[in-house]
Amino acid sequence: MISPAPDSSTRSASSLLRVTPVAALSVLSMVLVFGCGNNGSADNGATNGSGATHGGGATGGNGDAPFSGAVLCSLAFTPEGASGFIRLVSDIELESGEEIDSLEGAIEFPGGVGCAVQDRSVFALSVESPIVTRYDEVGGALVEGESVSFANLGVTSLGAGPATVFISDTKAYYLDADSLQLVVWNPIAMETIGSIPLAVSDPPQGLRQIGVRLNVIDGQVVAYNNYRNEQDVFVARTDFWFVDPETDEVVATDVTEQCGALGVVVSTAANGDSYIGTTNGSAAMEDALGLPGSFPTCAVRIRAGSREVDAAYLADFNALTGGLPTAGPIAIGNDRALLFAYDTNEIPIDPNLTAREHVNLVNWNFYEWELGSEQPAIRVESIPTGTGTQNTREFDGRGFIARNSSDFTVTELLDVTRRPLETTYTFTNITNVLARLGEAPDARMAQRVEPRAGFGVLPF
Repeated sequence: MISPAPDSSTRSASSLLRVTPVAALSVLSMVLVFGCGNNGSADNGATNGSGATHGGGATGGNGDAPFSGAVLCSLAFTPEGASGFIRLVSDIELESGEEIDSLEGAIEFPGGVGCAVQDRSVFALSVESPIVTRYDEVGGALVEGESVSFANLGVTSLGAGPATVFISDTKAYYLDADSLQLVVWNPIAMETIGSIPLAVSDPPQGLRQIGVRLNVIDGQVVAYNNYRNEQDVFVARTDFWFVDPETDEVVATDVTEQCGALGVVVSTAANGDSYIGTTNGSAAMEDALGLPGSFPTCAVRIRAGSREVDAAYLADFNALTGGLPTAGPIAIGNDRALLFAYDTNEIPIDPNLTAREHVNLVNWNFYEWELGSEQPAIRVESIPTGTGTQNTREFDGRGFIARNSSDFTVTELLDVTRRPLETTYTFTNITNVLARLGEAPDARMAQRVEPRAGFGVLPF
């Protein structure tokens, strides 16, 4: 049950968040939800009194029509460290087919920033403080609003993971992995309401909890976690919490010890059943290398209307691709999803390489899988072979493969719903979130898209 916030004095006027830059590799190793750019790039546009900047790409023209477009959050590395950037991208830019500068007219957050989108507002989550700041789209520009701090609930920092879901205009949840609690807050009033503790039943010995996730599945809020063992290997254990957003109560818990390293992307079939799979390519290679505690990658199922994991179902990814080390799935609609597999016919498994080094090799192929089917997945020949570090995204109801250049200065988004596959959008720097403005929350939930109303990131 919800615990009230101990201090109601959490509402304050906000200024542009400034957080201490951190080392580039340290930031990249986090769950990649930070906005980005390089230092000093906010000079690309004129700054208004609120701290928002107006770049040519983000303006709404003469103001005769509402701005139509999306929010872009990205990350860039500089000699000083990393910076996060948030900017608006118009439909004209998106449809131009040209490379889009992620820094033009952007708001800069040195050190990085988490990004969540609701209707026509963007919520900036500080990486190194417990403060959320709202920016509202006004006339094609982001205007800074109020802030709320979660410090009164024991939260010390935000941004590390896709951990925000919006239930309504006046209610949202934030999942704090450190204290293992759901913070309930009001995104209009910018006030905390209380918190919901998430207790682990029978805590496992010798395991380290990582990667706590948060999703809306079939109208209920579902949180779940991942574990690594003492050898730093992913293990097949996941704790689930099912929360009723009407009562703010944990109405059910569950534990599966068959499947682990579950990602943030939920693939939902037409009948309402939802599938969550091992999205981590490193977990697939840990199993291929036979590391202690590793497991065959897989997917679990939550039946429509259920408050537990379907104990009678488990999808063995490796079996679906003929025994190749495999991870996924990536939803592409029509009860279909993509799996990605390490092609041992191209490059054999090398016991002298680490799991991560195998992920970086260029021999990963994509396979199309019918959700829930035991039939073999079919190789998608039109998707080029690449590395296992190709992240996936979702935007406008479509799935994308995000490919970064080796120096992280360019991100290409390839629409996996199109045949043949082609680059749809190109952005400078690392794209973390691309989320359309003005989309009703019930429409987002009906589409079963990632809770931030934009891209989900698969941490390879």
